Amino acid sequence: MIMLDDALVLLLMLLFVLFGFVFVLFVPSLWEIRKPRDEGPRRVRDVTLEQLGVKVRRLSGDFVRLLGDLSLPDGFEFEENVVVEGCLRVDDRCHFGRSVKVLGDVAVGCGVVIDGNLVVEGSVNVMDDVVIGGSVDADGDVRLGEKVFVGGSVVAGGGVELFENCEVVGGVFPGRGAVRVLKVPRVEFPLAIEDVG
Repeated sequence: MIMLDDALVLLLMLLFVLFGFVFVLFVPSLWEIRKPRDEGPRRVRDVTLEQLGVKVRRLSGDFVRLLGDLSLPDGFEFEENVVVEGCLRVDDRCHFGRSVKVLGDVAVGCGVVIDGNLVVEGSVNVMDDVVIGGSVDADGDVRLGEKVFVGGSVVAGGGVELFENCEVVGGVFPGRGAVRVLKVPRVEFPLAIEDVG
């Protein structure tokens, strides 16, 4: 009888420890699901775009159509696919989480990242240190600044101008124009402080 009681107590203690372990292991993750600390990527507020004078239409959860010409300030972010019905000017260090389609000309500032493709019905002017994860497809001319990376190809209806330190993985395909490769200017630095002046 005493042996049976000890086994029962031992079994109850083991179950108690097991439930305690499961509780400690899974409750924090359930709490994180219910009330997350990180609310995920920041979405562009339609009010902010309307303050820039742009009409916004959301086609679905991951598509945004912007009506009219648009000039984005530094550091602006989009997580959706963007369609601009007009010309687009993007200032420095902006980020597009997906593809961009523009029905006019495009001017892209320094340090901009476009994770998807850039499709343009006009001409494209890309400044320095820009990363485009997909392809660039333009009906007009394409100009790429220094140290631009394009993960796909560059297809242009006109000519293509790029610096020698650009990297285009999929190749460059001009239409009516030619491909013009510009040399990066060499800068001679002084060897000693006495040489400055």
